[in-house]
Amino acid sequence: MKHLRIQSAAALTLFCLCLLHVQAQNVQESLVFEIPTDARCAALGGTLMADLQGDLHAAAYNPNLLDSSDAGMMALDYVNYYSGIGLISVNYALQKKRKGMTQLGMRALNYGQFDAYDAAGNSEGTFPGSDLIAFAGWSHPIDSNWTVGGQVFAGSRSLNREVAIWAGIEGFVQARWPGKNLALGAGISGFGRQWGWKGTQPSGALPWNLQWTLAKGFDNAPFVFYVKGNHMETWDLAPPGTYDDGIDPLTGEVIPNPKFQFGDQLLRHIALGTQISLGENGSLMFGYDYRRRVEMAASSRFGTNGFSIGGEIKVRQFRFRLTRNTYHFAGSSTHIGLTFNPRRFRANLTN
Repeated sequence: MKHLRIQSAAALTLFCLCLLHVQAQNVQESLVFEIPTDARCAALGGTLMADLQGDLHAAAYNPNLLDSSDAGMMALDYVNYYSGIGLISVNYALQKKRKGMTQLGMRALNYGQFDAYDAAGNSEGTFPGSDLIAFAGWSHPIDSNWTVGGQVFAGSRSLNREVAIWAGIEGFVQARWPGKNLALGAGISGFGRQWGWKGTQPSGALPWNLQWTLAKGFDNAPFVFYVKGNHMETWDLAPPGTYDDGIDPLTGEVIPNPKFQFGDQLLRHIALGTQISLGENGSLMFGYDYRRRVEMAASSRFGTNGFSIGGEIKVRQFRFRLTRNTYHFAGSSTHIGLTFNPRRFRANLTN
């Protein structure tokens, strides 16, 4: 009965968060929330709301993925995006307590340098732009299958003299059935508010993301399938005019839009991934994001846009990750990750 009450409370909390946040979202979204810094998540199609095992890197976006073996471990991640834009993430798992596990971390987005000019067009040098958040997460196992988690974050957005501050909360629930090699989870991320502090930065609700993940493994096969749903709080993610009929410029006749609207809208929410085990010390990951493929193309040029490939290898007490993710036909982004125990690393250096 106690477990049932806790599960009901968790579900009610997520539902209330959705209801409280149904309002105009007049604040521009940030890559700090939208682009996963973790190389494995990026290779599997995005941040994970469920997994068959713990993952400290992915836990930065979902504390339910913390594992007792992560205690004292640190995860470092870096993303080389476009035009000098870079993201970094640091996540540290604290020792396991009776009520669960906790983590501390931060993510930072550097937009690079911009040219500054006065009203007359005279150069005034350059100025930086950045987004930054710090977070603290906690996960609590309800029983052998169910886990609930929460995370709070605070940060800032700055562009020269334009400064805004953020604060918010995130909630997660996950279920694992080891005997079936099955995991299912959902969560709300980026739920918060921005306050304009200096300049003309707007105040308002942050764009949030209601997500879910299904992970399925097999007893006699070395791979795991992942199906992920993004932005389930909004059905139609297509840009305006996507499903409009065309007009023949010569005859004026209406050209019916060939897109299957329901199927296109559904697939824009879905990302797919698979991980192939290469043994205890390595794995390969592949992913596909339909929405990114159709929206980030230019002049019907797709290339490998929407596809991702990554790998992981363990060398002594270090675990390395590397992913190439094509967010746009212009080129690929690189995700790099490193996991280690700073105490053991420091002890090895002193010896």
